[in-house]
Amino acid sequence: MKFDKNKQYSRREIQKIVGGEIQTYLPQKNHRILAGCFCRELNPDAPKQIQAGKGTRIYAKARLLAEQPETIIPVFIKNKEKDKCYQYIGNYKYKLNSITKDISKIKEAEEKSKRSNSLSCLFDLVKVS
Repeated sequence: MKFDKNKQYSRREIQKIVGGEIQTYLPQKNHRILAGCFCRELNPDAPKQIQAGKGTRIYAKARLLAEQPETIIPVFIKNKEKDKCYQYIGNYKYKLNSITKDISKIKEAEEKSKRSNSLSCLFDLVKVS
């Protein structure tokens, strides 16, 4: 899959190319994570550190990616929640042993994203290409 770093992609375009669901931060199909779609407003340190919101499905996606440390995914970022399009920024994979539910780290991350009591965990991604 080739993406252009100079092009904007809608969620529908991303889904057409990689597959999986449209409305999730980690689209998957057949228990395989296919891409990462993040908003800087909610993830100011993305793609290095990802803040996973609360909710069973959201946390389950983070755990699923952690179980696939060799899976390389294209990562897309948009600046604001209301933005419709994402920018492709490269291919990444889950950083081994980076998922954490450490309360102090979560509180620090929440301050950065101006959220309160809304994260289930944090995890890191590393650039592959």
